[in-house]
Amino acid sequence: MHKLLIAIAFFAIGVFLVSSVVTAAPSPKATAPISAFAEEVFVDYAAPSHAGPGPHPTTESSDFQLTQGGIKWPNGATVKYAVSTAGCSDDCADAVNQIDLSFDAWELGVLTFTRNDGSPDTNPCTGSANSVSFLAVDGAGGALAFASVCRNVATKEIVGFRIVYDSAETWSDSGDAAKLDIRNTGTHEAGHVAGLGHDNPPRSGCLTMYKFAGLGETQKRTLGLGDKLGMDALYSTGDITVGPGCGL
Repeated sequence: MHKLLIAIAFFAIGVFLVSSVVTAAPSPKATAPISAFAEEVFVDYAAPSHAGPGPHPTTESSDFQLTQGGIKWPNGATVKYAVSTAGCSDDCADAVNQIDLSFDAWELGVLTFTRNDGSPDTNPCTGSANSVSFLAVDGAGGALAFASVCRNVATKEIVGFRIVYDSAETWSDSGDAAKLDIRNTGTHEAGHVAGLGHDNPPRSGCLTMYKFAGLGETQKRTLGLGDKLGMDALYSTGDITVGPGCGL
């Protein structure tokens, strides 16, 4: 956890240096430096089962959490990103495709996520590309991944993102029961990119946006009721159907 905090702290310092706008000649009435962009960072952890601590739910929850009261991409936005699987050394042959499918789950007719390694969109909070990568975070058994979502402070629109899988974890692109599923975790992280926060209560354990994930879990690949309700609240998708149920 100490390593994770240090890593995120350095990342936040870099973001501040890129995104802060400071007046050149402050007057006596000058305000504090203005930051045009701000980041929300979500860190996700492993758990013994997809329901995490507490009772294992048997029905889907209708819970959802909006980030910062409802930040979102503009409806109809096309978001281009780059993927690097250089740090994924386990069952990763189909990792890029599984990551693409993670984003596809959240399009719902209102967004388009497109991998374009040659010409991705720029994340204003970092000055680098919107990206998904495998990097050292805090070692095996701690954080699985984190998502950093960049928002325009004035407009409350999401304008960029970064997703990092911890390369120290054991990953699989095929739902291996002894490994962490790339698409399962990726779909959760992509939900943060779409504008949703964590669902924490144990009753939300069947939802994609539930905070914890376990070995071999694939439940989060498919959106649950609460996940769809959250997207409808943000984007008026009209899709509020029940998901796959519990127990995947």
